[in-house]
Amino acid sequence: MLIFATEMAKQCTDTDEVLRMINQRLRRLEKSDSEKTEEIGRLNRIIGQKDKEIHSLKMDLASTRSELADAKAHIEELEEDCDDEDNSTGQSGKPEKNSSNSSVPPSHESIAARELRRTNSLRKPSGKPSGGQPGHKGSTLQSVSTPDRIIRHEPTYCKCCGRPLDGVAYRKIRKTQIMDIKFVLETSEHQYYEKVCECGCVNNSDAPNCRIKYGDNIRAFVTYLNVVQCMPFKRIAELISDVSGRRISEGTIQNILKQNSTKADAAYEEIRRRIEGAPVVGADETGAAVGKELHWNWIFQTAALTYVYQMKSRGQKAIDSKFPKGLPNSTLVTDRHQSYFKMNVKEHQVCLAHLLRNAEYLNELDTKQDWSRRFIHLIRHAINLRKDGNATQRKVKVLKTKMKNLLGESLTHLDGEFESFKKGILKVKDYLFTFLFNPLVPYDNNASERGVRKIKIKQKVSGCFRTDGGADDFAKLHSIAETAMKNGNSKYNAILAVVQQ
Repeated sequence: MLIFATEMAKQCTDTDEVLRMINQRLRRLEKSDSEKTEEIGRLNRIIGQKDKEIHSLKMDLASTRSELADAKAHIEELEEDCDDEDNSTGQSGKPEKNSSNSSVPPSHESIAARELRRTNSLRKPSGKPSGGQPGHKGSTLQSVSTPDRIIRHEPTYCKCCGRPLDGVAYRKIRKTQIMDIKFVLETSEHQYYEKVCECGCVNNSDAPNCRIKYGDNIRAFVTYLNVVQCMPFKRIAELISDVSGRRISEGTIQNILKQNSTKADAAYEEIRRRIEGAPVVGADETGAAVGKELHWNWIFQTAALTYVYQMKSRGQKAIDSKFPKGLPNSTLVTDRHQSYFKMNVKEHQVCLAHLLRNAEYLNELDTKQDWSRRFIHLIRHAINLRKDGNATQRKVKVLKTKMKNLLGESLTHLDGEFESFKKGILKVKDYLFTFLFNPLVPYDNNASERGVRKIKIKQKVSGCFRTDGGADDFAKLHSIAETAMKNGNSKYNAILAVVQQ
């Protein structure tokens, strides 16, 4: 019995130990399960954050794809614009015509052509370093002997003891002149009186029939800003208002230009008359919008004269309107526009700069041929003969023979552009080397092109001319200002002289 009780007690003790162990394990499992639940929650939160980031990245990717599609469409649009601006015959593989290889103005070039022009040039390097060359006369601000006013700077008190220095003898140690400009709108009142003579006659001073008007200086200044600096009416009015504090209307500016244009009629006609008898004249033309129509600005100029006028016609009618008898005593330097070759002139000279540009295009069109390169070589050789003063009759004769043989070659195996260019040269072949026989004749027409460039600047800054009369006024006053500049005079002073008539 005792043994049985002992066995039973031992078994109970073992059972308690087993239960205790089971309880401990259950608690460990519960703790582990809690930790895993917490870990699962943390991982779920991380997954949720990653989902948001993935969604955001997908949105960014979609936006990027949209931007790329827009950029691609924009590039295609620019390429189409470039194709529209290309003045070639439209056949694939042809180089684009630009201001370096044709008569296409820079404003009509494509973006790619403008970038190419920045690195390519028809001018050959001189080998000289950039900047002023040895012997170049520089310029600097010079002092004047009689300044408008003198401002004295004298010490008032002694730096050491503080005593006043009034009455103490002084000595000038240096001087500094400051040049400045004042914008002051000055109003002067003119009073007119009458006097009665002993004989009873009433004598009046001659007085204008107006209460108030703008003076000659501001009239000349307004004209200068519009014609020389190409400023539109609104900006001129703003400038005068800002610097003087007085308002001027755009209508008044227009009236001033019209009045000054009328005063310039005599000088304008004198310029035309002198060009009519000049030994060498350059001519060119360029388009400009007048209202909603395309008109043409013509220039006939010499080294000392500039005559510009505008008309709707680009043909012989426009030339005959100003020079009905032609220029019988003149050598006319122009491009190959046919209207010039219908004029009654003494001789012609074709602009070689135009031909060189056209030949450069042929070089780009077919890099394997050498015909256009030989043509360029002959033209440049002629120019060098002129520059070096070696244009003897024998050399000129050899040059002409080479040019004749070159133009006699068949170009049917090359692109049609070559044959077209050659036919154009054959029409003016007798006017290629006129400049070699007359030292007054230039080999290019750059002076005329510079003269009409102001028309393009005016159009870009101010827009189109509103009326025929406004376009005529600008051409007339521009002619007078440019003529003054060519003769070493101030454009402003020339305009002022017109105003003061």
